[in-house]
Amino acid sequence: MIEITVVIPCYNNAATIEAAILSALRQTVPTQVIVVDDGSSDETVPKVQVLAASEPNLALLIQPQNRGPSAARNRAISMVETEWIAILDGDDFMHEDRLRRLLEIAEDKHFDFLADDLIRVDPGPDPKRGSRLWSDQPIGLVELDLARFARENIDKYTGSRRELGYLKPIMRTGFLRSNSISYNESMRLSEDYDLYARALVAGARFGVVDPCGYFSVDYPNSLSKEYAASDLRKILDRDIELLRHPDLSPDARKAVAEHKTLAHKQWAWMHLIEMKRDRNLTGALAVIAVPPQVMGALILRTARHLAGLEPVPSSAGGEHALDQGVAALLAATGGCEPA
Repeated sequence: MIEITVVIPCYNNAATIEAAILSALRQTVPTQVIVVDDGSSDETVPKVQVLAASEPNLALLIQPQNRGPSAARNRAISMVETEWIAILDGDDFMHEDRLRRLLEIAEDKHFDFLADDLIRVDPGPDPKRGSRLWSDQPIGLVELDLARFARENIDKYTGSRRELGYLKPIMRTGFLRSNSISYNESMRLSEDYDLYARALVAGARFGVVDPCGYFSVDYPNSLSKEYAASDLRKILDRDIELLRHPDLSPDARKAVAEHKTLAHKQWAWMHLIEMKRDRNLTGALAVIAVPPQVMGALILRTARHLAGLEPVPSSAGGEHALDQGVAALLAATGGCEPA
Protein backbone atom coordinates (compact mmCIF):
# COMPACT_ATOMS: atom_id res chain seq x y z
CA MET A 1 0.00 0.00 0.00
CA ILE A 2 1.30 3.46 -0.92
CA GLU A 3 1.50 5.66 2.20
CA ILE A 4 3.24 8.74 0.79
CA THR A 5 3.06 11.02 -2.22
CA VAL A 6 6.11 12.98 -3.34
CA VAL A 7 5.20 16.38 -4.80
CA ILE A 8 7.81 17.84 -7.16
CA PRO A 9 7.23 21.39 -8.41
CA CYS A 10 9.58 22.29 -11.23
CA TYR A 11 10.44 25.18 -13.51
CA ASN A 12 13.06 24.86 -16.26
CA ASN A 13 14.66 21.87 -14.53
CA ALA A 14 15.41 19.83 -17.64
CA ALA A 15 18.95 19.09 -16.47
CA THR A 16 17.89 17.76 -13.05
CA ILE A 17 14.26 16.63 -13.13
CA GLU A 18 14.97 13.00 -14.08
CA ALA A 19 17.31 12.52 -11.13
CA ALA A 20 14.73 14.07 -8.78
CA ILE A 21 11.89 11.87 -10.06
CA LEU A 22 13.91 8.65 -10.06
CA SER A 23 15.11 9.29 -6.51
CA ALA A 24 11.45 9.53 -5.48
CA LEU A 25 10.27 6.49 -7.44
CA ARG A 26 13.13 4.28 -6.24
CA GLN A 27 12.42 4.68 -2.54
CA THR A 28 12.40 1.53 -0.42
CA VAL A 29 8.70 2.21 0.30
CA PRO A 30 6.15 2.51 -2.53
CA THR A 31 5.53 6.12 -3.54
CA GLN A 32 3.15 8.08 -5.69
CA VAL A 33 4.92 10.97 -7.45
CA ILE A 34 3.17 14.09 -8.76
CA VAL A 35 5.25 16.51 -10.83
CA VAL A 36 3.84 19.99 -11.41
CA ASP A 37 5.49 21.92 -14.20
CA ASP A 38 5.18 25.65 -13.56
CA GLY A 39 5.37 26.98 -17.11
CA SER A 40 8.80 25.72 -18.16
CA SER A 41 10.20 26.87 -21.50
CA ASP A 42 12.92 24.20 -21.74
CA GLU A 43 12.69 20.40 -22.16
CA THR A 44 11.39 19.69 -18.66
CA VAL A 45 7.90 18.59 -19.75
CA PRO A 46 9.02 16.23 -22.55
CA LYS A 47 11.48 14.55 -20.18
CA VAL A 48 8.80 13.98 -17.56
CA GLN A 49 6.35 12.72 -20.18
CA VAL A 50 8.86 10.08 -21.31
CA LEU A 51 9.27 8.84 -17.74
CA ALA A 52 5.51 8.94 -17.06
CA ALA A 53 4.82 6.70 -20.06
CA SER A 54 6.55 3.80 -18.30
CA GLU A 55 5.92 4.70 -14.64
CA PRO A 56 2.33 4.11 -13.44
CA ASN A 57 3.01 5.87 -10.14
CA LEU A 58 4.14 9.09 -11.83
CA ALA A 59 1.69 11.83 -12.78
CA LEU A 60 2.42 15.11 -14.55
CA LEU A 61 0.40 18.30 -14.10
CA ILE A 62 1.13 21.35 -16.25
CA GLN A 63 0.40 24.86 -15.07
CA PRO A 64 -0.88 27.06 -17.94
CA GLN A 65 1.43 29.85 -16.74
CA ASN A 66 4.12 30.36 -14.13
CA ARG A 67 2.47 30.94 -10.76
CA GLY A 68 5.28 30.08 -8.38
CA PRO A 69 6.12 27.05 -6.23
CA SER A 70 3.31 27.59 -3.71
CA ALA A 71 0.58 27.34 -6.34
CA ALA A 72 2.28 24.34 -7.94
CA ARG A 73 2.50 22.51 -4.62
CA ASN A 74 -1.09 23.34 -3.68
CA ARG A 75 -2.40 21.96 -6.95
CA ALA A 76 -0.62 18.65 -6.42
CA ILE A 77 -1.52 18.44 -2.71
CA SER A 78 -5.21 18.87 -3.58
CA MET A 79 -4.97 15.58 -5.49
CA VAL A 80 -3.08 13.58 -2.86
CA GLU A 81 -4.86 10.47 -1.56
CA THR A 82 -2.12 9.10 0.67
CA GLU A 83 -1.67 9.65 4.40
CA TRP A 84 1.63 11.50 3.99
CA ILE A 85 3.08 14.14 1.65
CA ALA A 86 6.73 14.87 0.91
CA ILE A 87 7.98 17.90 -1.01
CA LEU A 88 11.01 17.53 -3.29
CA ASP A 89 12.35 20.42 -5.34
CA GLY A 90 13.00 19.73 -9.00
CA ASP A 91 16.75 20.28 -8.69
CA ASP A 92 17.23 18.18 -5.52
CA PHE A 93 17.22 14.42 -4.90
CA MET A 94 16.85 11.87 -2.09
CA HIS A 95 18.60 8.78 -0.75
CA GLU A 96 16.54 5.71 -1.58
CA ASP A 97 15.81 4.86 2.07
CA ARG A 98 14.96 8.38 3.27
CA LEU A 99 11.18 8.16 3.27
CA ARG A 100 11.04 4.74 4.94
CA ARG A 101 13.14 6.02 7.82
CA LEU A 102 11.08 9.18 8.25
CA LEU A 103 7.75 7.34 8.07
CA GLU A 104 8.88 4.84 10.67
CA ILE A 105 9.83 7.58 13.15
CA ALA A 106 6.81 9.77 12.42
CA GLU A 107 4.35 6.95 12.92
CA ASP A 108 6.08 5.67 16.05
CA LYS A 109 6.30 9.11 17.69
CA HIS A 110 2.96 10.42 16.36
CA PHE A 111 4.35 13.46 14.56
CA ASP A 112 2.36 15.54 12.07
CA PHE A 113 5.53 16.94 10.48
CA LEU A 114 8.93 15.23 10.52
CA ALA A 115 11.99 16.68 8.80
CA ASP A 116 15.55 15.46 8.55
CA ASP A 117 18.46 17.89 8.62
CA LEU A 118 19.13 18.25 4.90
CA ILE A 119 22.51 17.97 3.26
CA ARG A 120 23.70 20.73 0.94
CA VAL A 121 25.84 19.54 -1.95
CA ASP A 122 27.52 21.22 -4.88
CA PRO A 123 26.29 20.30 -8.37
CA GLY A 124 27.85 17.00 -9.41
CA PRO A 125 27.63 13.27 -8.75
CA ASP A 126 29.25 13.02 -5.30
CA PRO A 127 26.86 13.89 -2.42
CA LYS A 128 29.39 12.72 0.18
CA ARG A 129 31.02 16.15 -0.01
CA GLY A 130 27.97 17.89 1.38
CA SER A 131 27.42 19.81 4.60
CA ARG A 132 24.48 19.74 6.97
CA LEU A 133 22.05 22.65 6.97
CA TRP A 134 21.19 23.08 10.64
CA SER A 135 23.56 21.30 12.97
CA ASP A 136 27.13 20.13 12.46
CA GLN A 137 26.67 17.71 15.38
CA PRO A 138 24.18 14.84 15.82
CA ILE A 139 20.82 16.04 17.14
CA GLY A 140 18.94 12.77 17.67
CA LEU A 141 15.29 13.80 17.70
CA VAL A 142 14.27 17.40 18.41
CA GLU A 143 10.64 18.45 18.79
CA LEU A 144 9.98 22.06 17.86
CA ASP A 145 7.49 24.53 19.23
CA LEU A 146 6.72 27.82 17.50
CA ALA A 147 9.14 29.82 19.65
CA ARG A 148 12.13 27.64 18.84
CA PHE A 149 11.13 27.32 15.19
CA ALA A 150 10.91 31.10 14.77
CA ARG A 151 14.31 31.64 16.44
CA GLU A 152 15.88 28.94 14.29
CA ASN A 153 14.92 31.04 11.27
CA ILE A 154 16.93 34.06 12.49
CA ASP A 155 20.50 34.08 11.25
CA LYS A 156 21.99 35.44 14.48
CA TYR A 157 21.00 32.12 16.08
CA THR A 158 21.62 29.77 13.13
CA GLY A 159 24.20 31.46 10.92
CA SER A 160 23.61 32.62 7.36
CA ARG A 161 21.37 30.36 5.25
CA ARG A 162 21.02 27.70 7.96
CA GLU A 163 17.42 28.49 8.83
CA LEU A 164 14.95 25.66 9.50
CA GLY A 165 12.57 27.06 6.90
CA TYR A 166 14.73 25.34 4.27
CA LEU A 167 13.83 21.87 5.58
CA LYS A 168 11.48 19.56 3.66
CA PRO A 169 9.47 17.53 6.19
CA ILE A 170 7.02 14.79 5.46
CA MET A 171 3.58 16.15 6.36
CA ARG A 172 0.44 14.36 7.47
CA THR A 173 -2.20 15.01 4.81
CA GLY A 174 -5.10 14.83 7.26
CA PHE A 175 -3.56 17.50 9.49
CA LEU A 176 -3.20 19.94 6.60
CA ARG A 177 -6.77 19.39 5.44
CA SER A 178 -8.45 19.40 8.84
CA ASN A 179 -6.77 22.73 9.62
CA SER A 180 -7.19 24.23 6.12
CA ILE A 181 -3.45 24.78 5.81
CA SER A 182 -1.94 25.29 2.36
CA TYR A 183 0.95 27.24 0.88
CA ASN A 184 0.40 31.00 0.55
CA GLU A 185 0.30 31.49 -3.21
CA SER A 186 1.29 35.15 -2.98
CA MET A 187 4.69 34.13 -1.58
CA ARG A 188 7.72 33.09 -3.64
CA LEU A 189 10.15 33.46 -0.75
CA SER A 190 9.91 31.80 2.70
CA GLU A 191 6.64 30.11 1.80
CA ASP A 192 7.86 27.03 3.71
CA TYR A 193 8.53 29.07 6.87
CA ASP A 194 5.05 30.50 6.65
CA LEU A 195 3.33 27.12 6.28
CA TYR A 196 5.32 25.46 9.06
CA ALA A 197 4.66 28.38 11.43
CA ARG A 198 0.92 28.23 10.79
CA ALA A 199 0.95 24.47 11.30
CA LEU A 200 2.67 24.91 14.66
CA VAL A 201 0.10 27.50 15.70
CA ALA A 202 -2.59 24.95 14.78
CA GLY A 203 -0.99 22.42 17.12
CA ALA A 204 1.19 20.33 14.83
CA ARG A 205 3.78 18.07 16.40
CA PHE A 206 6.92 18.90 14.42
CA GLY A 207 10.12 16.89 14.78
CA VAL A 208 13.59 17.14 13.28
CA VAL A 209 16.06 14.25 13.10
CA ASP A 210 19.57 13.73 11.78
CA PRO A 211 20.00 13.45 7.99
CA CYS A 212 18.11 10.62 6.30
CA GLY A 213 19.12 11.70 2.82
CA TYR A 214 17.55 14.87 1.41
CA PHE A 215 20.24 16.37 -0.83
CA SER A 216 19.77 20.05 -1.62
CA VAL A 217 21.89 21.02 -4.61
CA ASP A 218 23.36 24.46 -4.08
CA TYR A 219 23.34 26.15 -7.49
CA PRO A 220 24.98 29.60 -7.51
CA ASN A 221 22.20 31.11 -9.64
CA SER A 222 19.27 29.42 -7.91
CA LEU A 223 15.91 31.17 -8.21
CA SER A 224 15.63 31.00 -4.40
CA LYS A 225 18.45 33.55 -4.18
CA GLU A 226 16.62 36.06 -6.38
CA TYR A 227 14.09 38.22 -4.58
CA ALA A 228 12.64 41.72 -4.46
CA ALA A 229 11.48 44.05 -1.70
CA SER A 230 7.91 42.94 -2.39
CA ASP A 231 8.89 39.34 -1.55
CA LEU A 232 10.39 40.45 1.75
CA ARG A 233 7.33 42.56 2.52
CA LYS A 234 5.15 39.45 2.32
CA ILE A 235 7.28 37.74 4.98
CA LEU A 236 6.90 40.80 7.22
CA ASP A 237 3.15 40.85 6.64
CA ARG A 238 2.82 37.15 7.50
CA ASP A 239 4.64 37.71 10.80
CA ILE A 240 2.36 40.64 11.61
CA GLU A 241 -0.62 38.39 10.88
CA LEU A 242 0.82 35.60 13.03
CA LEU A 243 1.26 37.99 15.97
CA ARG A 244 -2.47 38.75 15.87
CA HIS A 245 -3.23 35.17 16.91
CA PRO A 246 -4.65 35.31 20.44
CA ASP A 247 -3.26 31.98 21.64
CA LEU A 248 0.49 32.48 21.18
CA SER A 249 2.56 31.80 24.29
CA PRO A 250 4.64 34.73 25.57
CA ASP A 251 7.82 33.03 24.36
CA ALA A 252 6.37 32.33 20.91
CA ARG A 253 5.15 35.92 20.62
CA LYS A 254 8.59 37.23 21.54
CA ALA A 255 10.33 34.95 19.01
CA VAL A 256 7.94 35.78 16.16
CA ALA A 257 8.30 39.49 16.95
CA GLU A 258 12.07 39.12 16.67
CA HIS A 259 11.67 37.36 13.31
CA LYS A 260 9.33 40.16 12.22
CA THR A 261 11.95 42.79 13.10
CA LEU A 262 14.54 40.94 11.01
CA ALA A 263 12.13 40.77 8.07
CA HIS A 264 11.43 44.50 8.49
CA LYS A 265 15.14 45.32 8.37
CA GLN A 266 15.65 43.20 5.26
CA TRP A 267 12.64 44.74 3.54
CA ALA A 268 13.71 48.31 4.35
CA TRP A 269 17.21 47.76 2.95
CA MET A 270 16.01 46.15 -0.27
CA HIS A 271 13.26 48.73 -0.70
CA LEU A 272 15.78 51.56 -0.36
CA ILE A 273 18.08 49.95 -2.93
CA GLU A 274 15.22 49.48 -5.40
CA MET A 275 13.96 53.04 -4.99
CA LYS A 276 17.48 54.38 -5.58
CA ARG A 277 17.78 52.18 -8.66
CA ASP A 278 14.48 53.57 -9.98
CA ARG A 279 15.32 57.16 -8.92
CA ASN A 280 12.09 57.19 -6.90
CA LEU A 281 12.71 59.56 -3.99
CA THR A 282 9.06 59.54 -2.94
CA GLY A 283 9.13 55.75 -2.72
CA ALA A 284 12.37 55.86 -0.73
CA LEU A 285 10.70 58.04 1.87
CA ALA A 286 8.57 55.04 2.91
CA VAL A 287 11.46 53.90 5.08
CA ILE A 288 10.90 56.93 7.33
CA ALA A 289 7.92 55.11 8.85
CA VAL A 290 9.91 52.11 10.08
CA PRO A 291 10.39 51.47 13.83
CA PRO A 292 13.48 53.04 15.48
CA GLN A 293 15.46 49.78 15.73
CA VAL A 294 14.85 49.11 12.03
CA MET A 295 15.92 52.65 11.17
CA GLY A 296 19.06 52.27 13.30
CA ALA A 297 20.01 49.08 11.47
CA LEU A 298 19.29 50.74 8.12
CA ILE A 299 21.51 53.73 8.89
CA LEU A 300 24.32 51.43 10.00
CA ARG A 301 23.96 49.26 6.91
CA THR A 302 23.98 52.31 4.65
CA ALA A 303 27.13 53.60 6.32
CA ARG A 304 28.78 50.21 5.85
CA HIS A 305 27.77 50.22 2.21
CA LEU A 306 29.20 53.68 1.60
CA ALA A 307 32.43 52.51 3.24
CA GLY A 308 32.56 49.56 0.85
CA LEU A 309 31.77 47.00 3.55
CA GLU A 310 28.17 46.19 2.57
CA PRO A 311 27.51 44.89 -0.97
CA VAL A 312 24.28 45.67 -2.76
CA PRO A 313 22.15 42.50 -3.15
CA SER A 314 22.64 41.06 -6.64
CA SER A 315 18.88 40.79 -7.12
CA ALA A 316 18.65 44.58 -6.78
CA GLY A 317 21.27 45.29 -9.44
CA GLY A 318 24.81 45.87 -8.20
CA GLU A 319 25.37 48.97 -10.28
CA HIS A 320 22.79 50.95 -8.31
CA ALA A 321 24.71 52.08 -5.25
CA LEU A 322 23.35 54.34 -2.56
CA ASP A 323 24.75 57.84 -2.35
CA GLN A 324 25.58 60.39 0.34
CA GLY A 325 22.24 62.12 -0.13
CA VAL A 326 20.32 58.97 0.76
CA ALA A 327 22.58 58.43 3.77
CA ALA A 328 21.89 61.97 4.98
CA LEU A 329 18.15 61.45 4.53
CA LEU A 330 18.24 58.31 6.68
CA ALA A 331 20.37 59.92 9.37
CA ALA A 332 17.88 62.78 9.67
CA THR A 333 14.81 60.60 10.22
CA GLY A 334 13.30 58.90 13.22
CA GLY A 335 10.80 56.08 13.02
CA CYS A 336 7.51 54.69 14.28
CA GLU A 337 5.68 51.40 14.06
CA PRO A 338 3.36 51.35 11.02
CA ALA A 339 -0.35 50.83 11.64
